[in-house]
Amino acid sequence: MAAPRRFTVVANWKMNVLKADIDRLAEMMKSGPSDVDLDTVVGCPPCYLSYARQQLPRHIGVAAQNCYKVARGNFSGEISPAMIQDCGCEWVILGHPERRTVFHEPDELISEKVAHAQQAGMKIVACVCETKEDREAGRTQEVLMTQMASLAEGVSDWSRVVVAFEALWASNTGVLATPGQVQEALQQLRQWLRHNVSLQAADNTRIIYAGSVSTNSCQELARLPDLDGFLVGGAALKPDIIDIMRASRMSCSRLWAGHQQLAATSQLITHMKHSRFTQLSLPNPRRAIRYI
Repeated sequence: MAAPRRFTVVANWKMNVLKADIDRLAEMMKSGPSDVDLDTVVGCPPCYLSYARQQLPRHIGVAAQNCYKVARGNFSGEISPAMIQDCGCEWVILGHPERRTVFHEPDELISEKVAHAQQAGMKIVACVCETKEDREAGRTQEVLMTQMASLAEGVSDWSRVVVAFEALWASNTGVLATPGQVQEALQQLRQWLRHNVSLQAADNTRIIYAGSVSTNSCQELARLPDLDGFLVGGAALKPDIIDIMRASRMSCSRLWAGHQQLAATSQLITHMKHSRFTQLSLPNPRRAIRYI
């Protein structure tokens, strides 16, 4: 039985905060859970990485929202993994749907960024997405598999990668993806890992969802078999983020449920062996062991 995947919540502030906002949000997030099996990460604008790292509790990670594919050079406006680490941060979000659609970053460039960030020792939230046009044309699986294949070329260590799927047609559009639609996409991503990378990568890689996640939807979504957390946009700026962080306790993925069942069975067997041994009054302990 594989170990349960850690639940991961990435609160992406995007380009929506100044220092005063960071102060408020950091204070609010201090009231959230700090569970052993929960990773909480904040996506922060590059100019505030150091400040956010100082204001947030240590158990909350801080991620840059992008980085370039090389360590240094004449690339005005870019930021490198080394710079992110120099600010005390170890996470980076790459291939975010807004980078793909607004700034038109191609799959190849995103893969190169992933490769360099991995070489630098960063933890990566690697994003894939589908648009409204993809969904209406029935191209969801084709688009996601193409993006995954490109990402995989840059990944050398899947244990340091969280895959984030976003249904762009369900982000700030008033249209919500159903749990069935979300699970279908997540399952396709995990099957792709199983068939194209390894069983271990498929079992252990965390896959999270983005798409207008809120207080109202997070608990039902957290029960999906292949969901391991959320990438949160608008709700990351509101108290909703605390409820979304707490939704980790509602998660009942197949691996988690199996792990819990195995642990409970192991404890029961240990208890029965101990009880059986203490009830035996044979003079020779070696003989007693034979009866357990």
